[in-house]
Amino acid sequence: MKKVKSFLKSWEFFLICLMVLVCIAFNLKDSANLAAGLAKKDVFNFANIIKSLRPYMLYSFMTLGMMLILALGDMDISVGAIATLSVVVLAVLYRALTVGGMISGLAFALSIAACLLVGVLCGAINGILVTRFKELFPMIITLATQLFFRGFSYLLIGGETITFKDDTFGLLKNLNSLIDCGSFKLPVMIPIFLICALVFFIVLHLMPTGRRIFAIGTNATAARFSGIRVDRIKVGCYIVAGLMSAVTGLFFVGATSSSVKADIMDGYHMYAIAAAVLGGFSTDGGKGSVIGAVISLFIFGIVKIGLGTLFGFADSSVNLSVGVILILSVLLPNILEDVRNAQRVRRQRAETAAH
Repeated sequence: MKKVKSFLKSWEFFLICLMVLVCIAFNLKDSANLAAGLAKKDVFNFANIIKSLRPYMLYSFMTLGMMLILALGDMDISVGAIATLSVVVLAVLYRALTVGGMISGLAFALSIAACLLVGVLCGAINGILVTRFKELFPMIITLATQLFFRGFSYLLIGGETITFKDDTFGLLKNLNSLIDCGSFKLPVMIPIFLICALVFFIVLHLMPTGRRIFAIGTNATAARFSGIRVDRIKVGCYIVAGLMSAVTGLFFVGATSSSVKADIMDGYHMYAIAAAVLGGFSTDGGKGSVIGAVISLFIFGIVKIGLGTLFGFADSSVNLSVGVILILSVLLPNILEDVRNAQRVRRQRAETAAH
């Protein structure tokens, strides 16, 4: 019974209720459009929602890495640039190897490995700089590395768009394909993402490593004196964030007809931060929920699908609505906390007056 009451008071339950309310509102709008003759068939149904989630799940893997950084109490705004640089290296290396006569399959494997390695190296650079220069805010450091990574991408290909038409490189398109599940089609990236999210859930919430990460986010100095290797864990988290950014880049290339430019995925870090924060991860560190972050990603996708298909809103307007949801979700816990504090003070005063 206590576990049920605890769940009903949890942030995850609030997010589930929010997602249900959003779905009900959009479903009512869909029914109204059908009744008014504005639509020939319903467009906001389970099958269409699941199928349409593909473009809105591209930054989901990046969000997993961002969760670790926020749990530490840090901020990494270079993840979008890391994803871009990773796929730029992928494209440049693949083109160089195939032009040089290497078998396309081997060239593709080496290019994928190089892409992931670039993500790891960029994350390691961020982690080393953050732990070496503790007097600087991580956001300032990652702002500098963001500009560096983005600039290096332009240095490699400039304003060129690299597009590959061969079947081997086209294998990346399979990452954006659909699985036939009978009455609906499931995007491949969703089960892959959920498996990755499960791994992050186990690490963050069920293993000592997760407890150490949250302890660092709560009080890094106390964690260091308690024997936790703070710097090593921080570098590791930044490396994982860089790796997940590179994975995001692979899915992005698969969704864009195997085309690579130096300005892709600009602003993706903001979506990743927004999803993690809405999921319960605080910018102050020390708290957060993987389940909440997963739910928030689906909320963002459902909101964008509903506003785009039912109301015909432009993408900029959709982003505005997501921003409003994020602001309200951040304000609501603070308002509730203020209300609880006020009630506690009144209760204490009443007890004092009674004595």
